[in-house]
Amino acid sequence: MKKIREKILWWAAKRRIAKYHCKIIAVGGAMAKTSTKKAIGTVMELAYPGQVKVGYGNLNSLLGVPLSILGFEIDFYEQKVGLWQWFVILIKAIWRGLFLKLPRYLVLEYGTDKPDDIKQITEQLRPDIGVMTIVGPAHLANYPSVEAMVKDEGYLAESVKEDGMLLVNSSDQYLTEHHQRTKARVVNVVCSLEEIAIKFMEALARELKIDEGIITKAREQFSPPARRFNYEKLNGINLLDDSYNASPLAIRAALHLLKKMPGRKVAILGDMRELGDYSAGYHKEIGAYAKTMADLVIAVGPEAKEYGAEKWFENSENASKKILADLRNGDSVLVKGSKSVHMELVTKIIRGAYAPLCLSDKPEDIRENYGGINGSSNSQ
Repeated sequence: MKKIREKILWWAAKRRIAKYHCKIIAVGGAMAKTSTKKAIGTVMELAYPGQVKVGYGNLNSLLGVPLSILGFEIDFYEQKVGLWQWFVILIKAIWRGLFLKLPRYLVLEYGTDKPDDIKQITEQLRPDIGVMTIVGPAHLANYPSVEAMVKDEGYLAESVKEDGMLLVNSSDQYLTEHHQRTKARVVNVVCSLEEIAIKFMEALARELKIDEGIITKAREQFSPPARRFNYEKLNGINLLDDSYNASPLAIRAALHLLKKMPGRKVAILGDMRELGDYSAGYHKEIGAYAKTMADLVIAVGPEAKEYGAEKWFENSENASKKILADLRNGDSVLVKGSKSVHMELVTKIIRGAYAPLCLSDKPEDIRENYGGINGSSNSQ
């Protein structure tokens, strides 16, 4: 049934792309894909109003990418799609395959959970512009090795059209491999981990000769997706809600941002899931690093015990009941963990206890108050 769905959805999506000669901007990498996609979409929509479509949420799989192109808004993490719902979706997809009008530019996200995911997506739809935020350990439970995961991520570089462009992170430890695998023109983007979305947006915009005034406006308007680098100035503490997901690179990025905030730094870190046999080693490594960036590290979840934190909770439910005892006025608090750990329960308790003074999902609010993501960084 899944194969039938994929065939119908890709038939519909590719039919419309061929009709309107859409330019494909594909964002991949181990972290910050959705934020980077949204940032690029922000500047593109300002530069080319009415000519840009940004893929919804994290629809980045072989099934999700065509859904995104066809305008469906589904979050498979939050909702279960039943058989009859799929029937309706496929009927709508066929109709949209016949009649949907697409804009000139499609900004999409290409993701991987298991071997050959990105290869299969790129075989269906080669990008004109590829964006590789950074490659690092993620979803290792589904790969035989880190090298296999890196190879899979690299299919994005390999698939970019020869007359196209590939943007890569100059700090990526696999940078040489990306260069070797692509025939497209390569643009190296210099940025720290916590700056990826903004810096890649600026770099691509300049390559496309977009006016600097528009780039500045896009930087001011951009806000990351929910639970990614969302800053909240509460009544007594500063909360950095980055609770959507977690990987070793992503936690490092969040810790860099926490380090720049005022007062005592508290890092509340949940499990990094899907790391397989590498889990204990990466948790120990990140735990040691967190202690250099935060004054207090609190771990949540069975795998998080390997952080070696000062305090440990078995799960987010237990943490949410007791976490307030570890906080005090003037603290800056980071909450981060994999989706399945449900660290949003912790942020909900913190918000309830400290009435908000200012809520913002814009990184520049942190930048203006605390030096933020454009300040100095030792991120690499």
